[in-house]
Amino acid sequence: MTILKHFCLLLKPPLRRFCDNIILFYNDNVITSKAQPLHIPEINLPEFIWQNLDKWPDRTAITCLETGKSYTYAQLYKSSLSIAHFLRDSLKLERQDTVGVVLPNVPEYPIIVLGAVQAGLRVTTINAQYTSDEIRRQLENCKSKLVFTLSALLPVVREATTNPIVALGTNTDTTGTINFDKLLSKQGDNYIEHAEGNETVFLPYSSGTTGLPKGVELTHSSIITNLLQLTSPEFCIIPQESWKIPGYLPFCHIYGLVVILLQSFLQGATVIAMPKFSANHLINVLKEHKPDAIFGVPPIVQLLVQHPNITSKDLLPLRLITSGAAPLAPITIEQLLSKTHNKVKFLEGYGMTETSAAAIIQTTFLENGFKVGGSGFVLPNTQVKIIPMDGSTLQGLPRNQPGELVIKGPQVTKGYHNNPDATKSIFIDGWLRTGDLGYFDEHEHFFITGRLKEMIKVKGFQVAPSELEEVLKQHPRVKDCAVVGIPDSVSGEAPKAFVVANSPISDKELQDFVAKRVSKYKRLKSVKFVQAIPRTATGKILRHELQ
Repeated sequence: MTILKHFCLLLKPPLRRFCDNIILFYNDNVITSKAQPLHIPEINLPEFIWQNLDKWPDRTAITCLETGKSYTYAQLYKSSLSIAHFLRDSLKLERQDTVGVVLPNVPEYPIIVLGAVQAGLRVTTINAQYTSDEIRRQLENCKSKLVFTLSALLPVVREATTNPIVALGTNTDTTGTINFDKLLSKQGDNYIEHAEGNETVFLPYSSGTTGLPKGVELTHSSIITNLLQLTSPEFCIIPQESWKIPGYLPFCHIYGLVVILLQSFLQGATVIAMPKFSANHLINVLKEHKPDAIFGVPPIVQLLVQHPNITSKDLLPLRLITSGAAPLAPITIEQLLSKTHNKVKFLEGYGMTETSAAAIIQTTFLENGFKVGGSGFVLPNTQVKIIPMDGSTLQGLPRNQPGELVIKGPQVTKGYHNNPDATKSIFIDGWLRTGDLGYFDEHEHFFITGRLKEMIKVKGFQVAPSELEEVLKQHPRVKDCAVVGIPDSVSGEAPKAFVVANSPISDKELQDFVAKRVSKYKRLKSVKFVQAIPRTATGKILRHELQ
């Protein structure tokens, strides 16, 4: 089949399309990568990340935009060994125990994450904006044994857990906690715990296609695979040696963790950690630090295009701008290309937590690798096809016919932690159901057009409607409710609630009620009161009718 595919490239366009159709018919319309297959080494993640350490031990690995505190690669490695030593030898945690990390983007973040992984543990990353209820739910679900956080976040974290807590900083009463700086002063053994490739290394939480957030089991092998895919010669959108990369995307998010942190360390780049994000912070980074790349999401690209204090001169030093996590409007892309005079490479990609970050990416190294509004080609060692929206069959649809994306590849999660039902529902014959709608064209370039899944994307973050519905139902005047995503010019989408009230109540009262119980980005933008929530005969909410 591969030989036939290469032969087709030599034919004239009409014969080539005919030949391609024959291949797709016999191949069940499965689209494979145009890149060469990759060899995935049988090593664990820390060994993979540190393989080039001797090339740049004195180079700055990460620096904090706010405090200026920095760590070289050698310091990062040594400090992570101290953390590993503490977790295993002092706390006596056992292999595959879970530790939680509730931190903003501070320069100590990779020290903690890599230290825990080197100790053979699993890491569950938690958004520092979460409320105590949200933190508690995740820590209890993954059976965490320890939590790392900032001293400033201690009141929230203490309310969420009885686990031992390691605190960074001294802004708050740290009585009863373990001091992070004291851990770094201890000499760590020069070892990395052996781990099998299929052992879980990261446990980020995702809503998947529907429902409450679930722990996504990502293994050493799946993360290494995705890192290699992103550096394959045909794609290679990643930081290069000595590049400066703004670290504003939350490191708790798979995009920030894999594409920015781990990929940068693998390549010897310098990450500029941004504990807090604002337009002024980004402007400062562009003007003062002159970074080489911006790994972005749609609201950031819109900011680059529209903000009056961001000029073409500020953007032209960049070598690369990317956008992921949600589709970007073609008009915004055209405006960005115009503002950068087509001198800065812009690429989009597609992925999800369940694919360890990426599955489809645009590239300038392959013909037709960039198209406005597209998401790109399939990454190496990966298979993608489009199936009917109703899921009636796994038979792949032909080109230019919209349906649901399903994916196979070694970067795909092995399932949801302690949730066999959810794992069973997201896989069908080994294919990962993404819940996203799209199609591919005659060049096998993919386009994402929408979502089947209920999840709402706010500035790239996932918001589960069912989570907000559970909060709303705690209010005594709410009889029934449903939450859907609505378009928002700033956030991409925003949650809107439809509420059946059993007695008079104002929309503001309900918005305030929810705001006190969830993170800022999950707050309701609006509330509409209705007589009834449309449902199927089995009680499932008909969200498309509400939208």
